[in-house]
Amino acid sequence: MINYDLFAEQYVATVKHGGPRKAHRYLIEQLNLEMNVAGKTICDLGCGQGELAYQLSSLGAVVTGIDASQKLLSYARGLTGQVNWVCEDAMTLSSVPDESFDAVVSSLMLMDVPDHLAVFKQTMRILRPGGVFVWMVMHPCFHSPFCGLQDDGSRIVSQYAPQFWKSEGQGTLRSVLGSYHRPISQYVNDFMKAGFILDRFFEPHYEIKPSSAAQRIPDMPNHFGALGRKRETPLI
Repeated sequence: MINYDLFAEQYVATVKHGGPRKAHRYLIEQLNLEMNVAGKTICDLGCGQGELAYQLSSLGAVVTGIDASQKLLSYARGLTGQVNWVCEDAMTLSSVPDESFDAVVSSLMLMDVPDHLAVFKQTMRILRPGGVFVWMVMHPCFHSPFCGLQDDGSRIVSQYAPQFWKSEGQGTLRSVLGSYHRPISQYVNDFMKAGFILDRFFEPHYEIKPSSAAQRIPDMPNHFGALGRKRETPLI
């Protein structure tokens, strides 16, 4: 698993300047389509510095935020709100009992683990029957090792195979920590392989404030995600 303790301060600064907040809002919107979160037990898996968990708590959910980075959790504990913060590996969740949650959310975390299928399986285990899992990653087509931005704002993808990679930038998140790139089909098929009933997947488009930089960005989604649920009763 990628060690965010090596980049915690920079990551928190990135989030303060916008970062994944649009993804957080979108995940909450998707979850609200399935349930009234007030009073529900919800796990924010890969919670980082805790903003998504805090937002869910402010809506009345009973929230547990889980992350493998002690440094990011130290920032999370500085937030107000009633959230239970837990340092745990998302691929094992060894301290989390079976059928503990009504819902699990995961924002931009699955690219940081070497075994995403293990995360899917553990999430299935900790969900109650009928529980919902909604997750999002950076879009595998348009944010990948070999997806290059052209002068006209278009992108050319030269490779699409699964691999661990680091960007060529200096001092950026992905140049320091890297990322696990996987095709869309691998995410979706393994999600169902873990036992989830796939309800929908999504490629959200966010409003972009007019600017010279924004005008160079084509109409391509930054994120890809899915929502699925655990069966009410197991298959016989």
